Amino acid sequence: MSRYLIVLMVLLATAANGWGARTTSKILIVPQNAPTDITPPSITITSPDLKRDLALATRQAKLVVAGRASDAKGIASVSVNGTTAQLDELGNFSAEILLKPGKNLITVVALDVAGYQGVEKFQLSRQGDAVPLPFAEEPEESGKNYALVIGINKYQQLTPLNTAVNDAREVAQVLQEQYGFTPTLLVDENATRSAILKELNSIKNRMAAEDSLIIFYAGHGQHDKVTDTTFWMPVDAGNSDEMNNWLETKTVTDQMKRSQARQILIVADSCYSGTISRSLDIRQTPEEIKRAFLKRMRLNTTRVLIASGGNEPVSDSGGMGHSIFTDTFLKALKNPFERIFTAEQLMTHHIKESVAGRSSQTPVYSALSNSGHDGGDFVFSKLK
Repeated sequence: MSRYLIVLMVLLATAANGWGARTTSKILIVPQNAPTDITPPSITITSPDLKRDLALATRQAKLVVAGRASDAKGIASVSVNGTTAQLDELGNFSAEILLKPGKNLITVVALDVAGYQGVEKFQLSRQGDAVPLPFAEEPEESGKNYALVIGINKYQQLTPLNTAVNDAREVAQVLQEQYGFTPTLLVDENATRSAILKELNSIKNRMAAEDSLIIFYAGHGQHDKVTDTTFWMPVDAGNSDEMNNWLETKTVTDQMKRSQARQILIVADSCYSGTISRSLDIRQTPEEIKRAFLKRMRLNTTRVLIASGGNEPVSDSGGMGHSIFTDTFLKALKNPFERIFTAEQLMTHHIKESVAGRSSQTPVYSALSNSGHDGGDFVFSKLK
């Protein structure tokens, strides 16, 4: 007689979503003398986001699959398409797998300590490489590139941070040396509320319509749930009883709204930075119209945000001397998939899955609320 009975649970769902048709099933391998509790492990996928309504695919050959497996008996192991996933004591798991062009079936198997298996399956489409059509010219490039880069470790009254200053210094260096930006760097004691506002106003006043600006902020953030207000915390910021030196992010976006520059991007590596944005329709562009798309993105007024997380705490470490988010952001800038690309493409191709797969935070790409955004996107152009 067989030592095991195979029990196939009810097929739960088959539906179209952002990553393709998703099929979820629960499969149990039950020992002959099994205890009465035969509940399979439960599996929740957090990356990629299977709940999205947008029709997204990926062009990457590698995919980080992350989530959580739970079972009262305890989780022994998790695998993704046969690859053993990293697993912590809470059941959080992460594994990197390879994808072929076209449709890919992703199978996640969780095994509990009693030998029962739970299985989660979904499909994801990888876009194949396309040969670009010839174009008469590169997208037009003109104007000056400015960057205001802020990093704060040594707060006067708040808990010190470890990596923010190093994050800011290397971001400023990469933007200057590889993208031709003129950076203004404010770190620690120089990053007071008044100094930040002074530099914002100075840059705003000298920018013309064809210029571009990146504002990078690494430091503490705060979110007032009562008023739904988000703040950056300069080096002289006090506690909740002393809010005079807190910098409301609306003040930053108001300055951006007054600016003549078409292209402005804020990159915020702080807690709750995602709350300063609103939802933005993200769509990948076919390869054959890429350059026309880039030109159009440059011409439309752009006020967009890349944040290390939404309304959630974010990590100050995990990236070899940088935060996890800034470490990923720097690697993407140093080795982009193409020489000319948009902020949305940077997020889709490089940042979101990598950060979400290595931490409990999910990066955000959105338009800045009430900032004058008019359908464009920030275009990066790496120096040759």
